[in-house]
Amino acid sequence: MGSVWVVDSNCFIHLGQKAEDGFIEDLTAVLQGRQLLITPGVEKEVATVALRRCDGRPNLLKALKTMLHSVPVDEDDVRALAQRIGESAAPQDVDLSLMVLADGLGAESSDVVLVSDDFKMTTTAERVNLRFETCPPSTFLQRLVADAPDTSRDARFRSLSRQVRAAEMKYAISRRSEYDVQRKLTWMVDSLLSSSHALEQDEEEEADRVERRQIADLTRVIRGYNIKPKRLEALGELPSICAPVSKLDAHLSTLRMEADERLSDAVETTSSLLTDVMEEVGMALAPLGEEQAEIAHRAMAGSLLRTESALGLMARMAGHHQHARRHLARALHLATLVDDVGSERKAMRRLGMLALQSGNDARALDLFTTAANQPATRDSDAVPSMVLAAIASSLVGDSSNAKAWVSKASVHLMQDPAEGSSMLERVGKALLAIDRPELAIELFDEAMECAMMAKDDERYEALNTCMVQAELAIDDSERKNIPVLRRLLDGLTPTEQAPKR
Repeated sequence: MGSVWVVDSNCFIHLGQKAEDGFIEDLTAVLQGRQLLITPGVEKEVATVALRRCDGRPNLLKALKTMLHSVPVDEDDVRALAQRIGESAAPQDVDLSLMVLADGLGAESSDVVLVSDDFKMTTTAERVNLRFETCPPSTFLQRLVADAPDTSRDARFRSLSRQVRAAEMKYAISRRSEYDVQRKLTWMVDSLLSSSHALEQDEEEEADRVERRQIADLTRVIRGYNIKPKRLEALGELPSICAPVSKLDAHLSTLRMEADERLSDAVETTSSLLTDVMEEVGMALAPLGEEQAEIAHRAMAGSLLRTESALGLMARMAGHHQHARRHLARALHLATLVDDVGSERKAMRRLGMLALQSGNDARALDLFTTAANQPATRDSDAVPSMVLAAIASSLVGDSSNAKAWVSKASVHLMQDPAEGSSMLERVGKALLAIDRPELAIELFDEAMECAMMAKDDERYEALNTCMVQAELAIDDSERKNIPVLRRLLDGLTPTEQAPKR
């Protein structure tokens, strides 16, 4: 459930001065349907407060309307609390009404928090043993994010919390001639430290953020982009150490033509260059500490990944399947270093294709299934892996799993038949390239169905040619799987949506 928050006027005044665009949406998300409790007196005090930094300077109460609940407090209860405290020492009536509300709620819940930077309310509550705790608005903002963690939203709340805390301390210091400011500052700090887990998480997240930025900066330098001088300086010696890696991307840009004409030479020059670069960079990184070396490895991983992938594809073209598998496995490992889900998925698909080509259908199923289950920026990105997982499931005799994958893929294909046709064509050509024409022909058939739905006559004709190529490549021994696969893959374009052939 989380804490029950009773909020005073000062908190809303701070928010009106410091909150920026997006705060309302962020607060809605962290409250998760809960409401902040106030009293009619607070409503009157903040009736004219506006969110000054938000577009249009909206009225705060109106903007927060769905997140606030005003609870009337009996005047007799307010007077009774004032007498209990001592009239001369009692806070103002509005503050007393909040204390009455919080104390009443405290009788029912052990987690009631009165949000206020009025230190008198805190000392008074402790002296007469009221049933709630207090915290200043800055700590309130800090604690809110613990209930609904989200990296980008947490960063915005921490920034707002720091701004509010600065305002709280500035105000407290300005009143140092009127009361013991040291006690108030100690209370504010203690309140913040009571959420020490949040502070530790803040520090860890800040360190992670700096590291991610340095990795991104170093990656840009390796790729030949300019970055701001201060950020370049923060990288120290890493740009010069990693400079040789840029040779790999320059080489890969010329590789396609060479590979087509002189495959063995292309493999040799690429492999030799990769070895030279890794040796040179490795010697330079050896004296550095672990943290610096990790930043370098993650920044270089993209270039090394592309190089290993190229070597794997060339090895497959040359018929060296074990060499191809080793290169593609290294590419998969490197993809995990840069946390590139797309590259991870692609590397697993390529390894799955190698497993299919070598007849290891069970291994292919594991790889395709893992690829299909990877999170995707767009749901459709996983469709090729889903289709291949369906085919591999069928090949190992798991018809129920095969149908499940077909059903998932079909949903995305039918949302955009034009794109679906293109994806199925690419998968079909990949299967044709590993000499599995009996699998490819059925995907070309389904790609044609999608092209008909999209009314793409040009693609339909091109797929017709692909069908002929696959048909000519099939021998009699391979035809036995076709009827089973056809019945399975027909589910990619359901009968009720597919046009007649």
